Amino acid sequence: MLTTRPCTATCVIDGMPLTVTFYPDNGVLRIADSLGACIKETRWHASWRALLDELRGFTEGAAVEGQSFNTMVGRFSKRVDRPLDTMAFA
Repeated sequence: MLTTRPCTATCVIDGMPLTVTFYPDNGVLRIADSLGACIKETRWHASWRALLDELRGFTEGAAVEGQSFNTMVGRFSKRVDRPLDTMAFA
C-alpha cells in the first residue's frame, strides 16, 4: 500500500536546524529551515529509509571532512539522476 502521509525528520547541519519532509506518493523531498521556509525542493527516487541513511552518512562524514549544507543539498540533487532501480515504497 502506498502512503500519502509525509515522512518528516528534523536534523541540525552546520548548526542550522532543518526539517526534511518526504512525500512517498509522489517522491517530492522538501528541505526547510527552522521557520518553515523551503530551502530546497527536489525529487527523491528511493525510500524514506534510504533518505535517512543518506542523512546519517552525511552528518557522520561532515564532521570528519568539513562538509557544508550546500554539499548535502548537492548530494540530493545528484541522487535524483540515478536510475529508478532503488525505488521503494515507504
